[in-house]
Amino acid sequence: MAIRYEIEKVGYAFPTKVISSKVGHNVNIVLGTDSPNGAIVGVGEYKSFDQYEEATAPANYEAKIIDTAANGNFYVQVTKVDVNAPAVLVYEVPEVSDVKIATAENFYNKAGKTVHGLVLTTLDVYELSAEHFDGTPAVGKKVTISGRKHVVGA
Repeated sequence: MAIRYEIEKVGYAFPTKVISSKVGHNVNIVLGTDSPNGAIVGVGEYKSFDQYEEATAPANYEAKIIDTAANGNFYVQVTKVDVNAPAVLVYEVPEVSDVKIATAENFYNKAGKTVHGLVLTTLDVYELSAEHFDGTPAVGKKVTISGRKHVVGA
């Protein structure tokens, strides 16, 4: 006898060339809702030492899809961000115990969890799977944020 199951796939990401992943400022964000890696959030109220509540992503955040990765994902480059209203890339390495389901698209971060947040700056590049986009991603398209999705524009 066997068990048949299906795992919901969520968007996944990688901080390809994000300067704050090497040097610079990172913050720990306490998520208000379930969130995949690659979501863009804002920095909310201070909770405790280096922990901040999640806030809505800054309205002035803009980016552009600049290339397609070998694995079919998309490289997104930040083109506009306000240093006084930081945009933060959620990126937490998944904790995996079962190698049968150990692929990045099977993991999300639960509401209430404290996750690693990379503060984005202009020219940072990060990789996103297609599930992260509202609209059809293509090289050269502009991107804004709405909720947990990267909205593809003109």
